Amino acid sequence: MCGYEAQFIVQPFGRHILTYQSSDTADAVMTVPLGQDLPGYSTSAYIWYQNGAVYDVNRLDRVDGIESLFGHDVVTFKNGISILELEDLQSRFGSLFEVTNQKIHSHLLLLGRVDAVLADGLIVANVNRQLLESADLVVRYVGHPRFEFSPIFQPTPYKMVFRQQSLAKAFDRCFDEAYSVGLIEEINERYIRPFQDLLGHRYLGF
Repeated sequence: MCGYEAQFIVQPFGRHILTYQSSDTADAVMTVPLGQDLPGYSTSAYIWYQNGAVYDVNRLDRVDGIESLFGHDVVTFKNGISILELEDLQSRFGSLFEVTNQKIHSHLLLLGRVDAVLADGLIVANVNRQLLESADLVVRYVGHPRFEFSPIFQPTPYKMVFRQQSLAKAFDRCFDEAYSVGLIEEINERYIRPFQDLLGHRYLGF
């Protein structure tokens, strides 16, 4: 709607920032923590991740806060321990470790190797559904999991960083226009609503 077309290079979280810093193959980088300084020109926050705990209620009591997971085995995303400010609490868990590939998070959860995943609820819900709908994979999982999402962290804002200031300004202007005509709400409806059974109404107030 704003006269621009983009080509995307998809990389794991964390690596995308390193690629932007170490090469000129991209004109911009998405999903940058709002407070992180990178060469170039930052936009305003355009997306928020609602990190929380995804767990199987058949195996774990209700999670009301991070202390509910003390003594349990937990996996999170790359740099998640620092982003979620868990460094000083790490010894309180049975285990707490980071894995870059978020499909592995869901595999571990479905196999009962971890008790919870700490990550964005929508991402985990999407990966879980993909795995459970794959006939050649589902036979490996035991029982009938009932997943629940508990948003035990504050939403985390992310921005884009462009190498050209004019593009950063154009992005902010276009985002505001898209929001004003209801396009952002339509996108949320399309991509969040199918996972309402897991997320409830606890994902960014949706």
